[in-house]
Amino acid sequence: MTVSTDVKQSIQSALEELTAKKKEWTQLPLEKKIELLDAVRLRLDDHMVTLGRAGARMKGSDEDETLVVGEMLTAVAVPATYIHRLGGSLRQLAASGKVAPLPGRTAPSGQKVVQVYPLTWADRNSLLQPGATAELYLRPDQAEVRQGLVYGPDGKVQEHGGRLCAVLGAGNHGFLALKDALVCLYERGEVAVIKPHPAQSEWHHAAEYALQPLIEAGYLRNLYLDSPEATRELLYHPLVDCVHMTGGTATHDAIVWGSTPEEQARRRAADDPVLKVPITSELGCITPFIIPPWSYTPKQLEAQAADVVVAMTSNVGCNCNSAKVLVLPEDWTQADAFLDALRAALKKTPLDPAYYAGIHSRYDAFKKQYPACEVVEAPAVKPTRPLAGPPLPYLINKLDKLPADPKKEYAFNVEPFAPVLTVVSLPTKGVEPFLKESVRFANDDLWGTLSCMIVLPPEMETAYPEACRQAVDDLRFGVVSVNAWSAVSFVTGAVTWGAFNGDQTIKDVGSGLGVVGNPYLVDGVQKAVYRVPIDGEAVPKPPSMKPIPMAAAKLIMGFVVDGWRGLVGSFWAK
Repeated sequence: MTVSTDVKQSIQSALEELTAKKKEWTQLPLEKKIELLDAVRLRLDDHMVTLGRAGARMKGSDEDETLVVGEMLTAVAVPATYIHRLGGSLRQLAASGKVAPLPGRTAPSGQKVVQVYPLTWADRNSLLQPGATAELYLRPDQAEVRQGLVYGPDGKVQEHGGRLCAVLGAGNHGFLALKDALVCLYERGEVAVIKPHPAQSEWHHAAEYALQPLIEAGYLRNLYLDSPEATRELLYHPLVDCVHMTGGTATHDAIVWGSTPEEQARRRAADDPVLKVPITSELGCITPFIIPPWSYTPKQLEAQAADVVVAMTSNVGCNCNSAKVLVLPEDWTQADAFLDALRAALKKTPLDPAYYAGIHSRYDAFKKQYPACEVVEAPAVKPTRPLAGPPLPYLINKLDKLPADPKKEYAFNVEPFAPVLTVVSLPTKGVEPFLKESVRFANDDLWGTLSCMIVLPPEMETAYPEACRQAVDDLRFGVVSVNAWSAVSFVTGAVTWGAFNGDQTIKDVGSGLGVVGNPYLVDGVQKAVYRVPIDGEAVPKPPSMKPIPMAAAKLIMGFVVDGWRGLVGSFWAK
């Protein structure tokens, strides 16, 4: 398929306009950049319901209030909390030429660690994240904490003289590309062009209202391109200086190394990528959820069963951080009770419309690999637009034994992007051996390094402080989330997102390169560690267990965006 002259011209015009602005953006006073950023934040509040309905419609039903509210929360809360913290850092830079130093410590490994949550009275008294904490671990070779390196003392970008980044949007969430574009602009000093995923076109059209200040000023554009050929026309254009994408490894490798396995092998061997500019990426993971042996209270068991259900079923399992492998101890006496609680919660969790492209074929491929997996039925949400197939019951794939070769085990290596969960039991005895082996298993036997979850009750951390600390320190994932699904960390606006900063390269990219969502502009982040109380309010629950009415959601989002003024303004949100 060829690219039409009109499409080529629209790409050329957009890139020429942005190129003409990229040096100006590097020199623009921080006060003006902050003004534009604040305008975006307030406009998110104005259009929260529109964004929620657009997201829910894309996901199959804009008449299901639970879906609409869920889309409002992600579309508004995640960018708004990030913008709030980023704006604070920029104000510090404008006032003093540097970002305020973060509280820090040195880990037993010698790594530098900085605290990014809680930092303020509002953080410590958060209704959405009570008791939550978050730290960033820096790369071992980083001897000191450095912040805001992209900016000079005068507030102007000093790392480069101007760059244009092409941002490839994800198909599962529109807000990711919106936030990624802000990362390019404010964390990296680049102007940006967003290429929305075709599935998210309606959402991005709605979101243009929020981004209008940056669009009108000429520093940001959306390009709606519906074919791979048109996308390649954009990515390989000589005016594009770098690329950021959220998607799959196969897509990344096709962009970087070519469209066929033969071309990719040839180009890798010759170190001759098709894409000649730098690329950063977030590419998914087989996400583990680790539960050590312990005598948990009924409340703790129920909370963590609900946590697994949310992590497994949210967005029909089409998340890069969906729980995919539940890691249990073979000697845990409460394992059956926990799985019963999980099944009970699943049966009460409505089956969201199976909207995502290819979900039925991926689901069927998983069932073909594991024909004995357990099928858990639940009521289905009625779709309000035509979909490719019926709703999908939940699947639990309990492996009787560990595979001899984990690298060949389908569930350990193929991201299903569907509402399925594999359960494994490790043949260990006691807390300390399990912690050590479960960390090794997650690090070595499962594909990807994006995020993981581990349950650590306070009593266990008191009884085995060194083993628990070592487990958290040794997990090689970009976000290590203790006692809650890793996606909950997004709501802080402070926790970075991206693969573990290890030895991956564009030749073997794994879960991706680089981090996003770094509002304190910390250099050299290796991973984040996020913690919440094991059975506290920050542990997520399925909407069926804890529904949020539309009116309450509007008030919450208004307050998140602009405090008491936003709360009052939410009554008029569209």
